[in-house]
Amino acid sequence: MKILKWVSFVLVGFLFLIGSSSSFVPPDNYLIACGSSQNITFQTRSFVPDSQHSSLVLKSGDSVVASSNSSVPSPIYQSARIFTSRASYKFKIEQQGRHWLRLYFFPHLNSSHTLSSASFTVVTDNFVLLSNFTFRNYNGSYMFKEYAVNVTSDTLTLTFIPSNGSVTFVNAIEVVSMPNDLFVDQAFGLDPPSPFNGLSELALETVYRLNMGGPLLTAQNDTLGRTWVNDLKYLHVNSSVFNVSVNPASIKYPTTLTQDTAPNWVYATADVMGDANVANTNFNITWVFPVDPSFSYLVRVHLCDIMSKSLNSLVFNLYINSDLGLGSFDLSSLTGDLAVPYYKDFVSKASADSNTLSVSVGPDNMADNRNATMNGLEIMKISNELKSLDGLASVESLLPSSDSKASKIGIIVGSVVGSIIAIALVGLCCFCFVGRKSKTTQPGHSWLPLPLYGNSQTMTKMSTTSQKSGTASCISLASSNLGRFFNFQEILDATNKFDEKLLLGVGGFGRVYKGTLEDGTNVAVKRGNPRSEQGLAEFRTEIEMEQVNIAEWAMTWQKKGMLDQIMDQNLVGHVNPASLKKFGETAEKCLAEHGVDRPSMGDVLWNLEYALQLEETSSALMEPEDNSTNHITGIQLTPLEPFDNSVSMIDGGISGTDDDAEDVATSAVFSQIVNPRGR
Repeated sequence: MKILKWVSFVLVGFLFLIGSSSSFVPPDNYLIACGSSQNITFQTRSFVPDSQHSSLVLKSGDSVVASSNSSVPSPIYQSARIFTSRASYKFKIEQQGRHWLRLYFFPHLNSSHTLSSASFTVVTDNFVLLSNFTFRNYNGSYMFKEYAVNVTSDTLTLTFIPSNGSVTFVNAIEVVSMPNDLFVDQAFGLDPPSPFNGLSELALETVYRLNMGGPLLTAQNDTLGRTWVNDLKYLHVNSSVFNVSVNPASIKYPTTLTQDTAPNWVYATADVMGDANVANTNFNITWVFPVDPSFSYLVRVHLCDIMSKSLNSLVFNLYINSDLGLGSFDLSSLTGDLAVPYYKDFVSKASADSNTLSVSVGPDNMADNRNATMNGLEIMKISNELKSLDGLASVESLLPSSDSKASKIGIIVGSVVGSIIAIALVGLCCFCFVGRKSKTTQPGHSWLPLPLYGNSQTMTKMSTTSQKSGTASCISLASSNLGRFFNFQEILDATNKFDEKLLLGVGGFGRVYKGTLEDGTNVAVKRGNPRSEQGLAEFRTEIEMEQVNIAEWAMTWQKKGMLDQIMDQNLVGHVNPASLKKFGETAEKCLAEHGVDRPSMGDVLWNLEYALQLEETSSALMEPEDNSTNHITGIQLTPLEPFDNSVSMIDGGISGTDDDAEDVATSAVFSQIVNPRGR
């Protein structure tokens, strides 16, 4: 009966999708069948052979084609292109921005190579997607990978690198533009609760995408070609939910959302607590997912109240691991109506001492109707600091300079040398011509020299002697051996003649400007004020101090997790490691390169107070070290230890608006300061 119900809703949803399809048309839409000799239709889409696409360049030393008309999971895996050396696909990009990058792999059994034992790496221009992958360590006969990468140039290069003595292969590739607002730059971070910025500069890998209480959805039902699977296998207790569904046509998208966010029948089905086969009505619905603990994850929850009969009757809590994401959340008060879609983004890691990430919803203690719901869930791995989604290698370490690049450099060098010779000849002629003219005094720049020592002489009115000699009270730093010496013209060029738009600030020495050198290096340029309280001696001292960047040195130890190695020896053994770690994390955030990534003073004070509380309660809240175990793609759900379904609730009524959601999570963690034993 349930299957028939799903089929009916699939048919209705498909008809509705035709009538109200997305208005987004991807500027880039590459659907490539690698090694195929003809077009292949897969999920109502047509894939074109890689040898016949005009905007695609395939570069490889040697490649062969494998094909099979039987024993393949689906038509998209019928053919494959096999490379015996490093190879790349170069795609012309019409519009920069985020793109879906989807890869299909199936090791053909009848090929001349044993593809099931092949080991290879896959990278883009900036990100590592797969590192030394082999089907020998993969629990599955075929593999599909989906990534979201931000393309910032007019081309996208996808490179396949075989391991020593091995080969690499691929069956199909998709490179498809996505709407710019599908993923925004900021999400809400958990543990500790704070905004997470910079998502647009990172790559994402889809790990899980679930349709709660509903059937499998594919590109036939999704405007952006995504796949949504049923959530049953990830439920901690299968009998803890009750499925509800409505006609997909009844879903009312607000003006800020479209079916590109999620199909209407993701929102038309849901898991709820009501009538679940569980004796305790105060339980939580929990989904558990195996993850690689060495990465962070973007968790997007999709919610839509399709079960309530009136507004403000459904109030519940949402947890990611043991962190409160949404507290006393009144969905209908936020959306203003029933059956209106809503989503929220969080950033989290695996739960402590575990290789799993859990998501739970449960009733609010103060709610009259004790129920909770979830419609859809997406979990995406976030690239690490090496711009990798698999392993600890960067693109730079995997792609050394190629021969073609060397030849290009030779051409460039030859052109430059030729140009220099020509310029030299022209300059020689000009020199001979100018040499015939009498020498004239070159006008100087309108700036005053600095005093040798601060307050040693007032330079407002220079004496006649000083004006003549120019050495009575001033010295040069040219011979001070403090680094590169810049002439005044170079400084003028770097600061655009001290453009006030580049002014960074004003200090006791003078005004500070942002400058850009000829090689693109950003520098801070201090322009001395002859009327300041400081002179060249003070300036020399400041330069000498800048040679040692104590903050950068300390951060190298912090990133290694070894901050205790450089602490005062009198404090060794007397500082709680959890407190020291919190101090280090706070300092690291304060030193972020971009201002938007730095915490507010309120956040700093909060974290410092939290660290102090950790120190005062040295026996509580000890944080474990990160596990650096590499991610194993496609790992199956393993038997779990007994899991406590009744996550403790936080008392107190809290507003369910979106603006208050962050305050709710902050209050939840702030309770750890009030009560050191935490939740």
